[in-house]
Amino acid sequence: MPTAEAAAREKVRDRVLFVVIVTVFLDLVGFGITIPLLPFYVKPLVSEAWSGTVTGLLISSYSFAQALATPHLGRLSDRFGRRRVIVLSLFGNALSMVLFAAAVHFQVLWLLFVSRLLAGATAGNLAACQAAIADVTEKHERAAAMGRLGAGIGLGMIMGPVIGGMTEKIALWAPPIAAALMAFVDLLLAAALMPETRPVREPERAGGAAYRGPTRDEPRKEATFSEIVADKRIAAVLQMYFYTFMAMTVLNVAFPLLSHDRFGWTGVEVGYMFAIFGVSAVVIQGFLIKRLSARFSELTLIEAAGALMLAGMLCAAFSMQPWMMVLANVLIGVGVAINNPSISSLASLYAREDQRGTVLGYAQSTGSWARTVWPATWGFMYNRVGPVSPFLGAAAGAAMLLGVALLLQRQAAPASERG
Repeated sequence: MPTAEAAAREKVRDRVLFVVIVTVFLDLVGFGITIPLLPFYVKPLVSEAWSGTVTGLLISSYSFAQALATPHLGRLSDRFGRRRVIVLSLFGNALSMVLFAAAVHFQVLWLLFVSRLLAGATAGNLAACQAAIADVTEKHERAAAMGRLGAGIGLGMIMGPVIGGMTEKIALWAPPIAAALMAFVDLLLAAALMPETRPVREPERAGGAAYRGPTRDEPRKEATFSEIVADKRIAAVLQMYFYTFMAMTVLNVAFPLLSHDRFGWTGVEVGYMFAIFGVSAVVIQGFLIKRLSARFSELTLIEAAGALMLAGMLCAAFSMQPWMMVLANVLIGVGVAINNPSISSLASLYAREDQRGTVLGYAQSTGSWARTVWPATWGFMYNRVGPVSPFLGAAAGAAMLLGVALLLQRQAAPASERG
């Protein structure tokens, strides 16, 4: 590749990475601002007996809308381009935060639900962000780029609760307004700096050149879900997404309950644990994943991550001392930080170039369905079966993640290596 062309490619890549990392960072800041304060928003609107139920439904509504919207946003990014989808999603995110603030100020419950549904639907832009990264990176650097995206998510997880706590002192409506302002700034940034990255395909030419796909303006046949999962490798990746979030969601429900019941931890100590989780994501995905992905394959990294998550779940389940809960959180945090960019990279590698957004959209949607189903399941199990049961269930999810990765790697290995 000529030097000038390589320099131009690197410039575009760096601009895209900057915009998408800022985008997901601010998405997670907005999420982190609102979720810790959500019970306080709900209490004035319903009776005490229903506050927990309504809070849970609000959290589920976000994931439900995200699950429905993400595949469509990914497909739209394949058809109309990544930039348009990202900018449109940022506008929707900012609007959702304004509606959230209005619902809190005027104490309108149905508007609170509308705002969370809209926020979840527009959070589906992660698929377009991942597809944009896949468009501008080579295969050997893709996992590292996905790791930097994950670092942006981790920073958002750290900063969101901090900003929410600071602005909440002004008024309850102030945190979502702060999130809306950041989303509008990101909207302007993306509109000004984000180039279109979706590959332009050349039509078949006279002389026998192979047809390599439709051009940007040519109508394209959109792949259905059944066509996507006909590739058994992609079907396996979707399973791994589901098992990942099956395991991860126990942290949102059972981890605070168990740490409080066993060790008397308050929201302060639990908050420290979530901060450690976010720091793990930043350190691993921001600095170490590039070295790891250069040395190990995506499947090997997923296997290691699954083992770490499995060990962390069992450590939490049978913790007898507070330090064991801290260790469990570190093991799970490091495992998740290694796992998530590796799975995203694997999905983009297995997907056809013109279906990356669609595949990544289905992958994120699978995770969203898991985030919709499992929190309620873990809460029910904690109360009805026992405090240890959610962690054993999450450990089973981590074990299945590890098993699918091992099976995929065995199928990919040459026959001589399989024996």
